[in-house]
Amino acid sequence: MGIRYPKRIALGNLPTPIQKLERLSHELGVALYVKRDDLTGMELSGNKVRKLEFLIAEGLRKKADTIVTCGGVQSNHCRATAAVCARLGLKCHLILRTQAPAPPFDGNLLLDHLFGAEFTYLPQPEYKKSEDLDFPEVLDGLRAKGRKPFYFPVGGSVAMGSWGYARAFEETARQLEKLGIQKAHMVVATGSGGTHVGLVLGRRLLNKPEYRITGFLVCDTVDYFKKKNAEILRDTADRFNLSFNADDESFDLNEHYIGPGYALPYPELMDTIKMVGRKEGLVLDPVYTGKAFHGLLSEIKKGAFPKDLPIVFIHTGGIFGLFSQKEHFRF
Repeated sequence: MGIRYPKRIALGNLPTPIQKLERLSHELGVALYVKRDDLTGMELSGNKVRKLEFLIAEGLRKKADTIVTCGGVQSNHCRATAAVCARLGLKCHLILRTQAPAPPFDGNLLLDHLFGAEFTYLPQPEYKKSEDLDFPEVLDGLRAKGRKPFYFPVGGSVAMGSWGYARAFEETARQLEKLGIQKAHMVVATGSGGTHVGLVLGRRLLNKPEYRITGFLVCDTVDYFKKKNAEILRDTADRFNLSFNADDESFDLNEHYIGPGYALPYPELMDTIKMVGRKEGLVLDPVYTGKAFHGLLSEIKKGAFPKDLPIVFIHTGGIFGLFSQKEHFRF
């Protein structure tokens, strides 16, 4: 029996395929698969689309005409939100964290402009202070112009957004069953928590404890995400009257491959991205998927992953962010 979901609006090209990485599987001695959520739709590529299906539906129910969200200047989430708004005829206002008053048009930011988004640029201290209050000045300013804004935070990592990856878990488990795989170890990049929480939510609602789920952090700490993920899961259970104790769930997290900080690459990471591109034709990005996949390969080589349990890497997209970091490649 499947999961009962809140209402959503169909945006992504779903289901996305699962592919086996044959050459890396042979080299590492494991069955290594990738869930191609980078193929949810090229202009909307990545995991953000699944969350937006539920979040935008909620905004439309509330009669919003302007969607407001936030993130870094190269945010995949913000770019996907801008694309969805363009498709649906909604206005989009992005609050971007940046040190440059006029950051260069590159990668995701170039696409944000292409999709017709409006912008508020804030330096880190001001951004953090306003984010903690859900950006009241921006929202009040839009209301003063007669707009009806609907806001959700970075990554869409809130209770409603978590349903996107509960649905992805169910989709992936069904696909694996058709391949004769009854249990697996799912691996995902953890940057704002919502994707990881959604997978855990899906596992719980479908009662599939045989699936392990590991998040490789791209920022912050294990302690931070244990608390944040637990809060999102608890909020989801409370808001939707789910019949389980969210505090019983735990989160498997790894913080050893963040490098110098969020969105900051390092040589070993870039070498892994280049190797995977040349060996499997798979494109990873330096902010999310590259760090998670580099961590996964490193941990496999250390013997931290059982060789008899298939591994499914959830490819959450991020290809456009690759171009703004091109100078870090060594060819």
